[in-house]
Amino acid sequence: MELVKIVDEYGNKIHYKRYQGRSFHPDFLGNVRDHLAEISAYEGQRDDILLCTFPKSGSHWVFNMVQMIRANNFEYNGTPAVMEFQPISDFEKLPSPRMYLTHLGYPFIPMAAKRGDIKIIHVLRNPKDTALSYYEFFNSMRNVAYEGTLGGFLKYFLSDEFVAVGSSLFPYMKEWEDAKRNNNKLQILNLRYEDLKQNLFENILKITKFLNLDRPDDFLRGVEQNVSFERLKEKHDSNLGETERWKNNADGGRLPIYRKGKIGDWKNKFTVAQNEMFDAVYKEKMEEMGLTLDEFIFE
Repeated sequence: MELVKIVDEYGNKIHYKRYQGRSFHPDFLGNVRDHLAEISAYEGQRDDILLCTFPKSGSHWVFNMVQMIRANNFEYNGTPAVMEFQPISDFEKLPSPRMYLTHLGYPFIPMAAKRGDIKIIHVLRNPKDTALSYYEFFNSMRNVAYEGTLGGFLKYFLSDEFVAVGSSLFPYMKEWEDAKRNNNKLQILNLRYEDLKQNLFENILKITKFLNLDRPDDFLRGVEQNVSFERLKEKHDSNLGETERWKNNADGGRLPIYRKGKIGDWKNKFTVAQNEMFDAVYKEKMEEMGLTLDEFIFE
């Protein structure tokens, strides 16, 4: 493993761990290799749910709606445990029914999930809003992987070196799409952030069916109300949003999760030149990798 610290020509600071040619967040536990091995070998429990998302794609939102549906109540469930940032022993302590999160690319998720022994919920969001949300997220915390301008961040976000967890955006999407196409053992529900925003109740019904649960419509309507952006932000801004794990990054360990939660906010921040650059690189990368994903909703 190599610790990488870069200051580019504009003074933007980039910090990550490199292992076997891939970039990992600097908070990834240990030397990367050993923790990846532990994650891969983790068997979990048969009723576990593994939430898989690229960072800033609605992870906490989906986590809370799933846990409300499973627990049959409207209690706020806070911040999910994240496999790459916490010891495996932490997951054994989680109360059932258990759900935990990873931003790792497909090659690194537990083998139990690849065998279909753990159900997966996978969420994607349009890359422009993802990039902006990630930049604002870093900009609101201490001791982060990137410090600098939005323009510098967008170039970095679109590069192969981007500090996600194990891959930048385009390999992440390709590896997941290849897995969905080639591994018929996967028990996976695919969700789009924008579809959740536009058709939330329909997706709550879809999640409930995927979990093989029977919940009355009036209860699921209550879930819909309790996972509104305003309701979750209010809960998160209370002491319920505090965590010990992230105390070095944010006051009270409260991650700046809930910012706007809108589709198309990138239009308020990207310059014309930045948007044209993003479109050109995005088109080139998608064609280069042969990705045929349905078109994202960008506004």
